[in-house]
Amino acid sequence: MHDKGGAAGYLARVAGLALLGLLVASGVSYANIFGDDDRRNIAAGDGLSGVGTIVCEGTTRRPTGSLVALPGKHLTPRFDVIVTVAHAFVGSNGEFLTECAFWPGADPALAADIVFLKTGTLSPYGNWHNDWAVAVLERRLPEHLDRLLPLTLGEAEAYRKRAENAAFILAGHNGERGPLQVSGGCGPMPKHFSDINGFDTRVFNHDCDMMPGWSGGPLILQEGGVGYLVAVNSTEVNAITHIAGRPYNGRMNPNTAVRVDGPFRNVIDNLLKAGAPGTSITCVVASADSGPALPC
Repeated sequence: MHDKGGAAGYLARVAGLALLGLLVASGVSYANIFGDDDRRNIAAGDGLSGVGTIVCEGTTRRPTGSLVALPGKHLTPRFDVIVTVAHAFVGSNGEFLTECAFWPGADPALAADIVFLKTGTLSPYGNWHNDWAVAVLERRLPEHLDRLLPLTLGEAEAYRKRAENAAFILAGHNGERGPLQVSGGCGPMPKHFSDINGFDTRVFNHDCDMMPGWSGGPLILQEGGVGYLVAVNSTEVNAITHIAGRPYNGRMNPNTAVRVDGPFRNVIDNLLKAGAPGTSITCVVASADSGPALPC
């Protein structure tokens, strides 16, 4: 696949471009594995209790989202904010889903409705580098739940940190049916000329193990006892889908996560500071490519 992208190789790579959360769970859901499968269930000490599932009417999919916060204990608003991917809100028929809730820890007892949503795109197919979403919840969830701090991390710095053995992890909802899991020993990877996202700095390529349902899952840098959200898991960009027993090698492209940067970071910060515009019980959908906000 490192043939500088001949026509056949290019088509194979394009065919492998899949929005993970939109995969239909018919038949066997294969894991996307790099080397040994290091997925495991999230444990109490992982600091990931604020990772959960997004549950929308009209679909049985359960993509992943995570609670975020700004630094400082004094910042305790009356609402919570989650980050995920835009395609978490697109049904199998392409319909935009608006009746959605967030279940931290995939626990329905803690469910909170999503009352405001901003996305980087309303057309995530073929627009994966803008495949991000930030949502305001109807209320503040229990304070003991972990909230990740957004961090803008450049590619060069990410590669340097990984080379120096910084801890990167990815969390997600396994196979649409659970449980919530984490993959470690992984992280951002330098891009190659054969990767279809080329040298696009808006996304990280990464080699964390996962399967359908991990869309929207946080790619986290763990440093100084703090979990920093640096990207959200978006797509698998592979010439061949990696499955258990078929280890990753250099002929295959790794997965993609949208970096917390630019408009994505601005929306996170603004919603954490101000909450939803207008009343907190009005659902509004807005997108970087849609113009004015649209009522649900």
